[in-house]
Amino acid sequence: MKYKLPLVSLILIIVVLSCEEEITIDLNSSTKSLVVEGYIQEGYPSYVYLTKSEGYFNVIDSNTLENLFVKNAQVYVEREDGVVHELTLIDNNFLDSTGLIDSIDINVSGLYIDLNFQENSFAQEGFNYKLKILWEGDTVESTTVIPPKYPIDSVWVSKMDSLSEDYKCYVWARVNDPDTLGNSITAHFKRISSSTWGSSDDFFIPCAISARSDQLVNGNSFNALFARSGRFTDEDGVFLPFYSDRIENGNIVKKDVIILRLCHVSQEVYRFWRDAERSEEGNSNPFSEPKNLPSNIIGGLGVWGGYGTSYYKIPIVKDTVIYTPIAVSIFDMF
Repeated sequence: MKYKLPLVSLILIIVVLSCEEEITIDLNSSTKSLVVEGYIQEGYPSYVYLTKSEGYFNVIDSNTLENLFVKNAQVYVEREDGVVHELTLIDNNFLDSTGLIDSIDINVSGLYIDLNFQENSFAQEGFNYKLKILWEGDTVESTTVIPPKYPIDSVWVSKMDSLSEDYKCYVWARVNDPDTLGNSITAHFKRISSSTWGSSDDFFIPCAISARSDQLVNGNSFNALFARSGRFTDEDGVFLPFYSDRIENGNIVKKDVIILRLCHVSQEVYRFWRDAERSEEGNSNPFSEPKNLPSNIIGGLGVWGGYGTSYYKIPIVKDTVIYTPIAVSIFDMF
């Protein structure tokens, strides 16, 4: 079993030892590891973001951040039946050559995408997919499976009595959990229209309690709430609402329109996002202890996960009910 000394204990040991011998420790020296964030879902291209790890005590500035992105790797995804696709680095040179550079709003630094995903209907539910990355003489690998879509009966918009204003609403879903323990989801949203925040979202944002398991609800049907993530000090608490049409200062303010993304994930992916969320919450706590996130990457850090994904386009209008998920464009899946 490996033990990790708290930083305070390490400092105390150094102080005690310094009474007999002078010791110099270079806190900035660390071996850089490849950090992987990659996903594959049925009917869409697999994609991977690659960066390098940075020392805990290193100073981070704009130049440092740009240098963290890895642009010299070879990335492959192999399906369990032996079909292999190589992913393409999507950088500004590639976007310029394809005429897309002015129409893409997402950050493409360190992004690799399978441009041939339609061949062989490559990404399919139930198949295992092995990720293989060759980078500076090292090989980094991981394997995941695309699970089935999580069984959602319907999605609707509702106001709760606990909210102070009528235009503040939550999104709910009726979930039919399979009678097999270990079904987990991640929940994200993206505002594609919002007068409140002035613009739409470029990326999907984690919902409040974005990673959820069926440990307490296995085999049951239940209603699940989805909201923006807040803090206890916020007016509406940790579950922040979405906004419907309203009048402010005599002017009509238009409702939010969101895409809710619900992903059925493996236990490995669930644990990664659960701990990532807890780590983010701990950043505001001066007494919290730094924690390494779980990883399913062999030879590196991060996560490679299969998504059983359903997308729902939801106008925030009270009592709206939606039964059918939608298909999104490739650039809307981020």
